[in-house]
Amino acid sequence: MITNHSRNLRSYFDTTTILVWVAWAFVNGFFLVKNGIIVTGEAEKYIREAHLFIQTGQLSAPKYWLYFTEIFLLTVCFKLRMGFVFAIAVQLLVNLVASLSFYRILQEIFCKQSIAFLGTVLLLFNQPYQEFNSILQTESLFYSLTLIYSCHLLSIKKWSAVKVATNLLLLVCIVCTRPTGLLFLPPGFIYLYFTFFRGMKAPKKIGILGAMTIAFLFVLDKALGSGGGLDFMLPYRQENIICGVPTLSGVVPIHTAENGNSIYGLFYYVSHNFSQFSRLAWQKTLAFFGLYRSYYSPGHNIYLIVYFNIIHITAIAGIRFWIKSGSLIWIFLFSIIGLTWLSVMLTCDDWHNRFYLGISPYFILLSMGFVTQFFKRK
Repeated sequence: MITNHSRNLRSYFDTTTILVWVAWAFVNGFFLVKNGIIVTGEAEKYIREAHLFIQTGQLSAPKYWLYFTEIFLLTVCFKLRMGFVFAIAVQLLVNLVASLSFYRILQEIFCKQSIAFLGTVLLLFNQPYQEFNSILQTESLFYSLTLIYSCHLLSIKKWSAVKVATNLLLLVCIVCTRPTGLLFLPPGFIYLYFTFFRGMKAPKKIGILGAMTIAFLFVLDKALGSGGGLDFMLPYRQENIICGVPTLSGVVPIHTAENGNSIYGLFYYVSHNFSQFSRLAWQKTLAFFGLYRSYYSPGHNIYLIVYFNIIHITAIAGIRFWIKSGSLIWIFLFSIIGLTWLSVMLTCDDWHNRFYLGISPYFILLSMGFVTQFFKRK
């Protein structure tokens, strides 16, 4: 008799899944050969913090606790004298788990190996997304952990203590990998709220929703206040579209609250400088979804525009499938995309499109709705 466990184990070694393994190995092998292990640039501060943590048991600023997963990984490497190869090996392993998780959730949703394979290959050939696996920065672990969390959450049909503990552990790891991990808390709760709380009485549902909203806003406010010298109003004074890249030679006067590094400070700015905010929000939106950067090579920009716009168009075309399917997965996908987009409009976009890349797998997932409709018509 073949058990469910045996079936699950064998499914990792069927022909299509093996092709996913081969594609994953090819892509990541290519980047390792091309780039080697990158320890310069932003990676230097995590290496520095790991050495400091070994020496003192402390970090140089509170904000680094929100990047601690990568710092801890480097700390282990230094303590055990295993070098950077071990850190990259861990990043690659977690990325492999994320890739296989994405393949499995696509297979579960669409019940077709061809759709699951196509979606996973699109993810693997997302060049800027995958290239971070050979860089000792937080992005590789963050992208992989958020994708593992999302796939695990969306695969849940019935709650259990183990599933609750797994989700909470993944959320803690995500929040301690990058501050933007906080953005995954509301979409996860919203999805669970509409999926599993349907039969709950209205007063209890409203109470839970209110308590979770207050808790999230409290945690977010604390995170904004732990910026370690960062001024969240500076991008508005310098009219930054890309973080750290002023569009003005000086600064413009704006109305700000006494503590700009807070939720109240952000909403005070928006309400008292709405004209500037709306103009900058539109420009940040173009940078966020357009992915074009003037400092990229023409070939790289063409790749980004063609690859991501095809996914954007098919994702929009696939919305009808998701709404009609009866599945509430689209609630999670829309929530995380919308919340990340909103956070960029309230702050600034990233030099390397890193904020967008974190949600790019969810556009691919949405686009598979169109793909499956297209093949049904054939």
